[in-house]
Amino acid sequence: MSLVGNLEELGLGEILQLISLSRKTGVLSLHSRGREGMIVFKQGLVVKALSSLSRTGLGEVLVQRGVMDSDTLGKALALQKERGFSEHLGIILTKRFAVPHETIEEVVREQIEQLVLSLFSWLEGTFDFEPQENIEAIDGGIVDPLQFMLSKGLNPQFLAMEGTRVARESRAAVADHGGGTDEAEIPFDLSDVVHIPEIVPEPAAARPLVIVDDDGTTLKTLAELLRENGYEVHAMTSSEDTLIRVDNLHRGGQCPAVLVDLIMPRMDGSGVLGGIELLELLHNNFTDIPILMMTDYHHAEAEKRVSDMGYGCVMKPHRAECSSPESMRAFLPVLLDALRRSESHDAARG
Repeated sequence: MSLVGNLEELGLGEILQLISLSRKTGVLSLHSRGREGMIVFKQGLVVKALSSLSRTGLGEVLVQRGVMDSDTLGKALALQKERGFSEHLGIILTKRFAVPHETIEEVVREQIEQLVLSLFSWLEGTFDFEPQENIEAIDGGIVDPLQFMLSKGLNPQFLAMEGTRVARESRAAVADHGGGTDEAEIPFDLSDVVHIPEIVPEPAAARPLVIVDDDGTTLKTLAELLRENGYEVHAMTSSEDTLIRVDNLHRGGQCPAVLVDLIMPRMDGSGVLGGIELLELLHNNFTDIPILMMTDYHHAEAEKRVSDMGYGCVMKPHRAECSSPESMRAFLPVLLDALRRSESHDAARG
């Protein structure tokens, strides 16, 4: 799964959610007005972060915190230089100067959290996420003053929510003081970067339903028919958008049903069984939501995987027939019955 785009179109909060939900390992690079940032992920968790604006080193932070004195830091830096900088400072401090690894980990976690939150103030620019399994050997061109990678990463969804909180407090502070400020005065001014809409529940009769289908005609027709039958429909054309929408609804206190098309591209643009990839991500991250697969083409192996995971699959009209109102209305009772059975099965399972 490679992600490339503009921060004006997809906010950092949404990017963090997406990488978290897909549990990817790799590097997110950010570029904004001559500044560079980098967030390193391991199985969806943040284990490292760099910024061209951050120059405070690990040793300086540890001295400021009283973990060690400046004399010890000087000896560790001299040893590091003597060894040709072949070892990171954190490793030298642990092995040779008995600084507890857990202490360094705690300090670095706080520093990384602050650094990632500072990146939310980059309101414009570009981003690029590249899967990269060998994250130990990352050379991104930005000096790493912390020289440390977390063994237990930070939850990106927590960072996104914290960023939202900071944004609200920053906006309130600006309002209280009667107006404008600049980025330097409010370092974490998110200002609409985290595009997480408030979820306004529909009346109790309207059950939230997220549909994903890469065919626009099928998606539009099904959305209209299901809205007529009491569903609050969220129509999506990609797996990425679906994950974000389901996560937003779920965190907003709703439990949506999800209708997934089997035959569509994977998130990296390859293959045709993207529905299986999305189903597995939903299954792993949202254990309490009903999911129904639909397809217009039998694929025995894929349908068995769906069944083995405990979900149903329904045959929909072929794509050429989806433009026919008669065909879609004939399919509607079958779909409604399958959705209700899926919802009932999930309720019983819960």
